[in-house]
Amino acid sequence: MRITFLTKGRLPGEGQKSFPYFFSLALSLLVLGFCLFPIISSAQKSDRAELSFFDRLAEEATLLNKRGKFDEVVSLLESHKGNSKNDSALFFNELGIAYRNKNKLDESIQAYRKALSLDPENPVVMKNLADAFFLKKEYAQAVEMCQKALKSNPRFHQVRSTLGLAYYRLERYPEALEEFETVLKLNPQDEHARNFREAIRKKLQNQKK
Repeated sequence: MRITFLTKGRLPGEGQKSFPYFFSLALSLLVLGFCLFPIISSAQKSDRAELSFFDRLAEEATLLNKRGKFDEVVSLLESHKGNSKNDSALFFNELGIAYRNKNKLDESIQAYRKALSLDPENPVVMKNLADAFFLKKEYAQAVEMCQKALKSNPRFHQVRSTLGLAYYRLERYPEALEEFETVLKLNPQDEHARNFREAIRKKLQNQKK
């Protein structure tokens, strides 16, 4: 079963010494996470009764995640994650969100990978997985997953923000700058991307001196 996600939000970035504005961003967004998304069935089922037991659990988990009830989500879903009949990508995405916000990054990555195995072309699951890699400081894997997500949706500007941050951590500054410039073309109101772009420009200028 394929699912389509609606997205918003940003990923926390650099620490206070290098990028001062990253610090407050990280504090607020690490808790909420990029990935607290409402998720809508692409099949547009007219009758909610057609939803599977696992999809119903996932819908409940979506609401709990949006309210920051991550422990409740884990309690609700964890006992069902090994069920061989569970083919709900939404279920595993929501479980990954809860794990990530509890700083259980290995479990989060495992859950997102399961969601992606059930919905291989979903760019939001890819973005969520990239975020988890980024938080685990596995920046090369974050880059790879972002690039895959952009093949599915080149205008997914939140993915480009994560990609820009991963490039920055890898000291690939020209590529990081290019990503933030693209973010601003897609979303001119993104103040964080504007700050990131200007900070990277200054770093590149200093390197030339």
